[in-house]
Amino acid sequence: MSLNLESVSKIYGEGSRHPVHAVRTMDLEVKDGEIIALLGSSGCGKTSTLRMIAGFETVSSGTINLAGRRIDHLAPAQRRVAMAFEGYALYPPLTIAENIGFALRGDRTQAATASAQVKEVAELLEIGPILNRRPNGLSGGQQQRASLARALIRNAELHLLDEPMGQLEPQLRAVLRGRVKARIQERGYTAVLVTHDQGEANAMADRIAVMEAGVLQQYGTPAELRDRPANLFVATFFGEPPMNTLPGIVTEAGYDALDAAGAVALRIPVAAPRGLAHGRRVVLGLRPHRLHLGRDDYRGVMVSNQWLGDQAHVAIEATGRMLIAIHPTRIAARLGETIGFGFDPDDLHLFDAESGAALAHGAAS
Repeated sequence: MSLNLESVSKIYGEGSRHPVHAVRTMDLEVKDGEIIALLGSSGCGKTSTLRMIAGFETVSSGTINLAGRRIDHLAPAQRRVAMAFEGYALYPPLTIAENIGFALRGDRTQAATASAQVKEVAELLEIGPILNRRPNGLSGGQQQRASLARALIRNAELHLLDEPMGQLEPQLRAVLRGRVKARIQERGYTAVLVTHDQGEANAMADRIAVMEAGVLQQYGTPAELRDRPANLFVATFFGEPPMNTLPGIVTEAGYDALDAAGAVALRIPVAAPRGLAHGRRVVLGLRPHRLHLGRDDYRGVMVSNQWLGDQAHVAIEATGRMLIAIHPTRIAARLGETIGFGFDPDDLHLFDAESGAALAHGAAS
């Protein structure tokens, strides 16, 4: 079922002396059967957005529509939404099996059918052995999987997942991401995932909405966020390690990258996009995996060389700043040695120095 948020805002303490504008005029469209992620740091507004969709927070302004009907004025139970809570919200007197199948009882599902469905989703999330236990005494990861199972078992119009795997160890989390995504896709569910984990958003979501300070910064596929970030915030937030950035200025010959004192440190002979005046202040960006070591375009001093098992993360001091490069093989150079590096013009990103808005992705784009 499709979901549409139109100019949705949330203000806590509205009318007070110190209101908090948690979500600002957010427009968001989720297609039928799509999995999207709300991604951002703590306090960015992603959980407030999810809770407004679920009905646990009121909407200060704007509308929310699900499957063609307006739901922002409805009680949570009337919205036909299933939610996995970050805080689990399990019923202590009930067993894990009873918690998972609670909604099926309300739908008057036959006992044998409900039991089979509970066992199926429990096996999916590897909590079969604890179905007869109660929440007290279970680990946070076990309780979190039970909360997730309770949401996934429902045939709802929308599934909301609030940090659904934050308590799990990395190996189990990697396995369950694929299983949960496959279940959602097989059943044609529409889902909204809240996470601060880029790996989780990349692995599970068709599109990602990056938020900061209550504002939707960009909404697109993982490839679009990586290759065509809408602004400097998205460019440096999305991607691990983050994008390298250098302050610069547009010149007749291309760009001059500036050091911390404002002096020219690197001259980059790349044609600037049309319409950019000479002397304009910009920020130059380059993804670490697009900075190539061993070339002789520029020189820098190696200050860090970490081998992570399948790639090297190398830090180079150049222009009075650190540049990070990802290299597929070990680098033999020692710390303190001078090393050559370069990049292809089509891998350069350009941002306005004042607003942070993207100006170009690639040479003369």
